[in-house]
Amino acid sequence: PPAANPPPAAPAAPAPAPAPVSSSPAAGVAGGAGDGTARGARTREVFASPDGLATRAVALLLEAAAAAIAERGVFVVAVSGGSIPALLAPELLAAAPRDQLSRWRLFLADERHVAESHPDSSLGEWRRRFLEPAGMGSVQAVGVAAALPLPQAAELYEEKLLATLREAAAAAGGGAAAAASQAESAPPLRLDAVLLGMGPDGHTASLFPAHAVLCETGRAVTYVDDSPKPPACRVTLTLPAINAARLALFVVTGGSKASAVRAAFAAQPDEPVPAGLVLAAGRTHWCLDEPAAAQLREAEAAAERLYG
Repeated sequence: PPAANPPPAAPAAPAPAPAPVSSSPAAGVAGGAGDGTARGARTREVFASPDGLATRAVALLLEAAAAAIAERGVFVVAVSGGSIPALLAPELLAAAPRDQLSRWRLFLADERHVAESHPDSSLGEWRRRFLEPAGMGSVQAVGVAAALPLPQAAELYEEKLLATLREAAAAAGGGAAAAASQAESAPPLRLDAVLLGMGPDGHTASLFPAHAVLCETGRAVTYVDDSPKPPACRVTLTLPAINAARLALFVVTGGSKASAVRAAFAAQPDEPVPAGLVLAAGRTHWCLDEPAAAQLREAEAAAERLYG
């Protein structure tokens, strides 16, 4: 089992087909409501170019997909919006095996409470950039019911997510009865992967610093009606649902994120950031570009000089 709270190792120089450049086992954040699950390893890699970062992130995602399909016949993934669709969709289209894409079930790590046709819709962006060009069926991607009031939209999204996860568990050999027996816990089962970004304030999904949504432990999906980043109304996975995942994959670029990256990896940050609370049950993997990693590298170099 991983050791608790070790200091992160310093990153090495990136390579065209890199192995993880630094890793630190992480423990302490339960995945489900009181499930007592030990956290997996937290790894980071730093890339000199967006292309290298995208290639590696997509390779990790497809690796997770292949493992899930082999074991359970389906890959259940939650993705994020922002800059991630534009960055990863071209590489996904080039690299994803078409015979496996029919086994994908795509949800959103968070979504704005808007129609899919709205410019703010993350699912709309993914559909235009990846789902439609890849020929994936409309039923494979589950959107938020924007016509419903926000609380009901979040409840329905949670119902659809948990139903999909139960079906995957039953297909893995446990049977429908075994999967149904877990229905009272939240979240009862695990996403295969969660693809996450991070804002300059350290938020991920729609989990914002010092927001009450971080305290939600009884639900897999909830809502925010006062987001500090517009639009105000959003549906989001909760921290326990993210931490229950087999893989949490961060894609973070740009110097505006450097301070938050440093805080996310700090043993005792002055101001903890939500992204730093993500420690998935399987593993957590950060893909960073050099500007995003700059302050973290500086802090680690300073610590090395001080403590030798």
